[in-house]
Amino acid sequence: MFLYLLVSIQFNKLYKHEFYLYYGDKLKEIYNKLIEMAISKGAASAKVIPIEDISVNDWVRQKCEFGCTQYGKKYTCPPYVQPPDETRKRLKEYKNALIIKFGDIKDRMEWRGIQQLMAELEREAFLSGLYKAFAYGAGTCKLCDECTADLIQTPTIFDKRKCVYRRIARPSMEGVGIDVYQTAKNAGYDLKVVTNEGMCFTSFCLLLLE
Repeated sequence: MFLYLLVSIQFNKLYKHEFYLYYGDKLKEIYNKLIEMAISKGAASAKVIPIEDISVNDWVRQKCEFGCTQYGKKYTCPPYVQPPDETRKRLKEYKNALIIKFGDIKDRMEWRGIQQLMAELEREAFLSGLYKAFAYGAGTCKLCDECTADLIQTPTIFDKRKCVYRRIARPSMEGVGIDVYQTAKNAGYDLKVVTNEGMCFTSFCLLLLE
């Protein structure tokens, strides 16, 4: 009986070890596929980061509320998206994320293509088994030329049902309180403030993985 228990314990340990090795290799395979997909479709670079590298601060939301001309005009921006406290809670349910860099952007309308790519990456991650995958975009939504949110005078969370692209429209990082500059720095990127509106700029997006 003792020998049987000993053999069973060793077998279980071996099985778990092999399972985690396989699971780890499978994750790396999925991560690499997503990185390659992002770069092949226009991203400058992409890397997997621990969720702790994502910086969330209340002052970021303040920048949206005061100073941004798009406040309340898009369903992917405040007041239609969750506050920083809720973002912190949601991030605790993840371990890793993919940060994606888009460089040499000349026109903010280029964000439309970036948003579409992020939707494709989120779906690819989901179909690959990362069913918790969720994307956060850069800046204000550009999927529509004109957003119906701009016409709403007393917004409620239920107004988001009017979004034409609600299946793929995702919140902006800034809108939910994510400090893009600090997050990029934590990931090893050097992001500088653009001092002239006519200059090319860099944008970052996030894909929460698992």
